[in-house]
Amino acid sequence: MAGAAAATAAILGRPPSARADDLARPRPPVRLELAACLADALDVIERAVRVEVGDPPDANDASAVAVAVECGADGLDAGVVVEVHPPGNPRRYRYALDWRAQPSDARPRLIGLAVAEAVDASRIELTAVPEPPIVPGPGAGRGIGPTDPVHTASDWHIAAIAVRRVFSAQAGVDIVGGGLMPTRRLTPRLAVSADLLAETATVITASGAVAVFSVSSAPRIAVRLGGRLHGELGAAARVGIVRMHGEALPGSRLAGASQVGFWVGPAADIAVGVDLMPRLSLRINAELGVVIKGATARDFGVPVAALTGTWTSVGLAAAVEL
Repeated sequence: MAGAAAATAAILGRPPSARADDLARPRPPVRLELAACLADALDVIERAVRVEVGDPPDANDASAVAVAVECGADGLDAGVVVEVHPPGNPRRYRYALDWRAQPSDARPRLIGLAVAEAVDASRIELTAVPEPPIVPGPGAGRGIGPTDPVHTASDWHIAAIAVRRVFSAQAGVDIVGGGLMPTRRLTPRLAVSADLLAETATVITASGAVAVFSVSSAPRIAVRLGGRLHGELGAAARVGIVRMHGEALPGSRLAGASQVGFWVGPAADIAVGVDLMPRLSLRINAELGVVIKGATARDFGVPVAALTGTWTSVGLAAAVEL
């Protein structure tokens, strides 16, 4: 162990005795700042850090070292990044903790150890050489340089959606289409979104055909559970406008007519998603709604195309982080 310390000090151009003198001084108090993505384990992490570095300082203690802990680029399941801000020093020191091979109940303890190690490293001004990005492995962590970029998850995403929707009423239509859905993350577990979809169908009737074109939007709030592979439960209110245009058979004396109507109703959905890359994810969802006000096209008084009753839809989305 002594040999490894001497080798590290020699590489940095500092004699082993200088490193020993630095670490012999009492460790300064640590002011911990945890990101919102760690809110579910806040108390456990704070206890683990206190075990390693002692009780938190007073609010006006100018000697305290500020240590921020943020989730890694691939999300909380991949690890965290510890950033140390020594008092009166413009430099900052960051430490990447990769815990993909560690059990979840051991992670607060790993954060405590990482905070202590990062603070000690900053006291002897260690500077890591550039390294490749973190890859899955059994290692607990390693240092990264003070200028290395660290990807922080954005609060905004936008998704391109393909969807199929079926209405259950008599002559209920089966429409397909697509659109866009921007999403804003309020907390690691809660998000709001609003989609804008355009869907079409053609219904064959005894007298010809009815072309259906619908545009709808649904403000939505959802709870997310999980990490890279995650599930969502959401509630929404969908509002749509629909145009139905009738076309008579060729050679018929009948003439087609058009009508425009609205359809509105509450909906609930369930989704499963996977983060493929730090900025790209895929999501599949199923939506169930009830039409409160709908629209129906008739052929000689008989319903032939209806947006009424209940609806179910299945959608596939690709989301990009902004």
